[in-house]
Amino acid sequence: MWACVVAAVLLLLLTPPLANVNRLKRRIATSISASLGRPVQLDNVTMHLLPVPGFTLQNFVVSEDPAFGTEPIIRANLVNVTLRPSSLWRRHVEFSSMTFETPSLNLVRNVAGEWNVQSLLMHAASVSTAPTAQRKAGPEPRFPYIEATGARVNVKLGEEKKPFSLTDADFALWLTSPQEWRVRAKGTPTRTDTNISDPGIVKLEGSLKRAATMAEVPVDLTASWTGAPMGEASKLLSGQDAGWRGNLNVEASLLGMLGAAKLTTTIHMEELRRSEFVPLQAMDVRAECRGTVDVTTAVVSDPDCAVTTPIADGAKAAGRVVGIADRLDLSELSDASTLEGAGVRVGMTSVPDAWLLDWVRLFSQRIPAGERPEGTVAGSMVLTSARKKQPARWEGEFHGEIIGLLPWTGEAESGYLVHTVTLTSRASEEGFVMAPLNLTPPGKTPALTLSGTATKSGYALHFAGMTTVAQVQALLALAPPLGDGLEEVLRPDGLVATAKDGAAKGEAIKGETGRVMKVDATCTRAWGLGQTCAAAVAAAPKRRRR
Repeated sequence: MWACVVAAVLLLLLTPPLANVNRLKRRIATSISASLGRPVQLDNVTMHLLPVPGFTLQNFVVSEDPAFGTEPIIRANLVNVTLRPSSLWRRHVEFSSMTFETPSLNLVRNVAGEWNVQSLLMHAASVSTAPTAQRKAGPEPRFPYIEATGARVNVKLGEEKKPFSLTDADFALWLTSPQEWRVRAKGTPTRTDTNISDPGIVKLEGSLKRAATMAEVPVDLTASWTGAPMGEASKLLSGQDAGWRGNLNVEASLLGMLGAAKLTTTIHMEELRRSEFVPLQAMDVRAECRGTVDVTTAVVSDPDCAVTTPIADGAKAAGRVVGIADRLDLSELSDASTLEGAGVRVGMTSVPDAWLLDWVRLFSQRIPAGERPEGTVAGSMVLTSARKKQPARWEGEFHGEIIGLLPWTGEAESGYLVHTVTLTSRASEEGFVMAPLNLTPPGKTPALTLSGTATKSGYALHFAGMTTVAQVQALLALAPPLGDGLEEVLRPDGLVATAKDGAAKGEAIKGETGRVMKVDATCTRAWGLGQTCAAAVAAAPKRRRR
């Protein structure tokens, strides 16, 4: 009986201030609109008294700034709002929490390089509010605890909506002190143009403080991307499976003001290999990158990345990539012209050949596994920035040693090849130029050399000198992709055509494998297409006039 009496008294005390739901509907929309600085629409408001007084908002929509489009910035079918009981008898409505169920958030960057959330953050910073956990009411309203479950975050650059999105996201935002907000988020990255089964988990946590401008906002944020298999990660980043296997873990931190924050990123790829085979030793790659980023413009200055990979003897191979230009626009990484407008230096110091060959195997499934040549590579190349409408160009050189037993000689004493390979760039049209490489040990005959060039469109290799069929077959066994269409061009005339049947054909080839022949052939390949080879046409002898 006493419980009924208490419940009746509470209803009598709480119901009168909440009786006019339609009037409170306007007050709720007005209060939220004033907090966000954007128009807010509600379709329906349902009142509830237990367990605490509050409302359920249906079809909650926050309008977008016309400078960023017409699609709403926030849309939620259901929002649960709880009230602070002491605010029921005051003229303003004060919320203790707001919970968005399966909302949709659109992040938009317009052609001027501005993000639509910038105005929301700056408007929130200009409104004086008390900390969320403050117990007693004061002259300033307390900032509500804002959270979202099952959210979806979409990205739009200009008029183009990108396929990247964050789904099943949980988000929380609250005010810990009058000058500092805390934020926490977790979600699943995905692409709308492909099917990704296991993309991993993305987490974000940190703090933001009040400031007069967006660039001056102090931040201390940490983010991570964990649990993503390499195959699914490559599908997420590029839209297709690159054929890599292993595990990917990424950690990043942002410290300082948004206009010039220190960015530190660590990328760890474990058990990295191709999907077609399991090598004797999978790669364990760790890349650490640093730079200064302007979050408001998505531009990184002076990026510096170091890549390390443990090798068989426990030592580490290291490569370094340093940005030396004015800017690197993160929002346009898919555009090749981004690097042309930013100078980049690629340097290596005593990097083992076996380490480079492991990287080559990641991009080509036809490179034989198990081959681990000895030798090192050192040098640097610089991509100079484009100026006065001139195309960017590479300058510099690499020097390398290849030490290994030649496959067509069984001589351990004299069958080793030690040679320096030099790559230079004389102009943007020529790209990289490889100096002639002697494929025959010193003092051995016949002598065969290899030279070539590589550009943005493809590469060209030139074989010249004297060789045998056996040497060509052994050489192509080391790098099968370079031999597409080459063996037929290099064989002596009639070697295959004279064979009447399979047995005769085998005997003919066996008899001709040691025959020395002159070679002058060029193989070309456009990136992503097949290789074609052609032999040089001998010049016709000049006639002598008597």
